[in-house]
Amino acid sequence: MQSIPFNNLPKINKVEAINILRKPISELNLLADYYKAVFHLANFPCEESEMTLLDFIKYDYEQLEYKIAKRKAIEILAIFDCQKAIPVIADFLHNDNSDHYLIETAIWSLGKLKCNDIDIINKICSILYKQFSNKRLVIQTLTNLGVSKEIDKIRSLSRDKQSSNGVKGASFAALIKIAGEEDKLNDLKYFLRLSNQNDRHCAVQDIINAGHLSVLPVLIKAPISPSFKLQAIDSLWINEVLFWENINLLNCIDSVIVDDPRKIDTLEINNFNNDLIFFIEQLFHTDFNRCYQSINELLKFPADKVLYYLNNNWDRAKSDYGAIYFFITMYKLLLDQQLYDELILDKVDFLLSDNWSNYMKFKSSAIQILGFVNETKFYNNINEFSDERRTPYWKNRYTALLVLENKQIHIKKDFAKLFLKDSHRFVRLKAKEISS
Repeated sequence: MQSIPFNNLPKINKVEAINILRKPISELNLLADYYKAVFHLANFPCEESEMTLLDFIKYDYEQLEYKIAKRKAIEILAIFDCQKAIPVIADFLHNDNSDHYLIETAIWSLGKLKCNDIDIINKICSILYKQFSNKRLVIQTLTNLGVSKEIDKIRSLSRDKQSSNGVKGASFAALIKIAGEEDKLNDLKYFLRLSNQNDRHCAVQDIINAGHLSVLPVLIKAPISPSFKLQAIDSLWINEVLFWENINLLNCIDSVIVDDPRKIDTLEINNFNNDLIFFIEQLFHTDFNRCYQSINELLKFPADKVLYYLNNNWDRAKSDYGAIYFFITMYKLLLDQQLYDELILDKVDFLLSDNWSNYMKFKSSAIQILGFVNETKFYNNINEFSDERRTPYWKNRYTALLVLENKQIHIKKDFAKLFLKDSHRFVRLKAKEISS
């Protein structure tokens, strides 16, 4: 339950949002207007917004559109850190509530609000003993709140053969964080190698909840999206220091951003055909393990043939932002082999254009390619890359520094100084390292 970094909903202001939420459902132009209003009210944290949302979640409409908006309103109240919402939200935990999604949102929000009311915490604990589809969330919330009273129940769930991998992973994180059972770290490392990608993603969140930096060297090699890895590094590495024991922070980030498939510990796949066209097709797959492994297989074929089939499929890939990432990764590896696609700069311009959100994972790859094939154009864009208003995602600002790091000393030091006051600690650390 996280706010997305960009959205396509029509913009409305605070007054418009509040007016919509105060209307009876019978007076709405569209039932979806409730959700639109709640979504945009998140941009206006204040007492009036909180009171409007509190009143809104007390309505009792049965329409699905209202229920969806109500869940979002509860989530936003938690993000606002609205402490007076705690008793209201806790009322949704009652057994007679048939909306399990509402109960899930209430549990998550009470964890976010750091609820310390013992009666409410007991209600959350009691759900562990009932039929409930998302016990993983219950365990995560108790871990977040530091509640130890159900640690024996959580331990039993971690051993229960009927428990899903998600429940087991959350249980391992709780045992590590609350009970200090650090031997469970090996179980979380193993979960990074489960065949189901969603289970691997869940394992990343469990590692974050466990709060152990020691897992980073294994995590950064896991066959999952770099976005999950950066989230873990950002969450776990809270201090502005370069080293923790024998782990170098910037080396970890550099490795994730470069994202060389040859350094990923891919999982074995049995049904792979030894066919170039098949491997190109696999770059459209949603499982990152299959994509990474396909690129490693493509590197065994003649580079000019790989480039030919990449270009033949580029127009199709352009409409699939997941495929774009792996196509551009493959182009980057071909450049390392001195094979230059004559239209690569056109592709880079397309990827760096405002047609795409700054948060798309392929943006950093495009910046790396630009720095490799056209230094002049890269330097001409350095002011944009260092400007947080024009490049809001810290990963892309950091990537520009990563490119600079390999340039001539006098040039890279001067440009790195543009990033020294960046709002993100990782960008500042990288800029300081380069400019010192």
